Amino acid sequence: MDLTDIDVWDVEPLDQLSAGLEGVLVAHRVRDIRRRLDTLRKEAVADDLHIRQDGTVSAVAPIADGHPLHVHAQLLEVAVRELIGEALLVSADLHHALSLRSQVGTDLRDKAVRVGEEWRAFSPDRQRQMLRHAPGLIANLDGIPSAVRSPANLDRIQSERARLQDDSVRISQELHREFFGGRLSNTGAGQWYAERKLEDLDALDELFRAEPCRRLLLMDMRSGERGFAAIAIGDPDTADHISVTIPGLNTNVKDSMRGMVGEATRLRAEAMRQLELAGRKESVATIAWIGYDAPQVIGPGKFDIGRASFDVSRSSKAGIAADALGSFFHGLRAASVNDRVHITALGHSYGSLATSLALQRGASAAVDDVVFYGSPGVRAKVESDLGIADRHVYVMKAEGDSIAGFGRFGGDPTRTEFHRLSTAEGITPDGVKHERAFGHAEYARTGDNGELRMSGYNLAVVVAGLPELAVVA
Repeated sequence: MDLTDIDVWDVEPLDQLSAGLEGVLVAHRVRDIRRRLDTLRKEAVADDLHIRQDGTVSAVAPIADGHPLHVHAQLLEVAVRELIGEALLVSADLHHALSLRSQVGTDLRDKAVRVGEEWRAFSPDRQRQMLRHAPGLIANLDGIPSAVRSPANLDRIQSERARLQDDSVRISQELHREFFGGRLSNTGAGQWYAERKLEDLDALDELFRAEPCRRLLLMDMRSGERGFAAIAIGDPDTADHISVTIPGLNTNVKDSMRGMVGEATRLRAEAMRQLELAGRKESVATIAWIGYDAPQVIGPGKFDIGRASFDVSRSSKAGIAADALGSFFHGLRAASVNDRVHITALGHSYGSLATSLALQRGASAAVDDVVFYGSPGVRAKVESDLGIADRHVYVMKAEGDSIAGFGRFGGDPTRTEFHRLSTAEGITPDGVKHERAFGHAEYARTGDNGELRMSGYNLAVVVAGLPELAVVA
């Protein structure tokens, strides 16, 4: 092998067609080798050196033995030859992965199932090797068990913090060099977002110091403008029932995750209580998911409120979220040891649109029940539009919720054939009084009496697989 082979490696077919864990990992390693080769070539050019295709290094102009440049050329040649040696090992894996292209489906479900199956088939030594090669990839790879993803993500918090701090310092230095302190460029926005992600990491640190038993299923500080995270209460790998809450406008890790985790904790407790009252010894895991750039009112620019209004009136951000969400749902089912795990999607506000799009793009194969609440529209009228079984799509609209009445995306979903649940004050079948939900934000919150509001109770019984206990509107 020489450098010509590395130069023509094509990673894209691997990403698109080799959906298994080995393929994903090989693609990561190929990218890493090409990145390191590019770095070595830049070093060579900076010192007027030339790297030949066979890995040998020569100087553009003659240099004497013992000259510092001659020593650097020798060290560079050693590094290049080591890279070629490593590439030889990766090449065999690459060709094997490419040979599987015709055997592997390209949809998100196939990928998650294959990843889960391959992971379980690997020995503990092989699993540790994969985590060593690509911890960031494995930690956020759908289909890997949460028991693996969570400690891997928690271990990455410090390294991500160090990277973002370095980015912030570098950007600050760039701002000092720019005319007008970066006011005529986007450099300042880059620093603002780096600082917000550092705050996101601080928020995650605080949440896991308070309750180490929570699980960090997603921690991504690279893909979006803001940080992405998903936290589970309970064990999704073994749970009989799993719920995922998808939020909307103005949610982010720093400002929203603590509240969402609190709501997920109370939702799980109520679902478990209802299962116990029903004589069913079943477990529940609830997940707070912020895995996309939700429209934000606050940002680094003067026109972010206008930008948020524009974003929330369009489906583009929800469309981007839909693929990530769909993969996440399939990953939960693929990683579960429970063949009959019951999964519920809970879409609030703009998050309901993202949820509906995910279902329409194939996530319905992984989801059993759906609740849309405070929804500005879901572009669906009947369950079949979403790929969900009849009487398994529920909607709620609280009094005073102007967003739910907006109907921007296909009309008000509470005026469709979906099963409408109550948000009004009342007594539930277990004899407990639940207060009403009012406005756009109270659905999953507790009332003044310490109990979930009626809307929260209804969420809990659907999550628990006990829809016959729901209070209808």
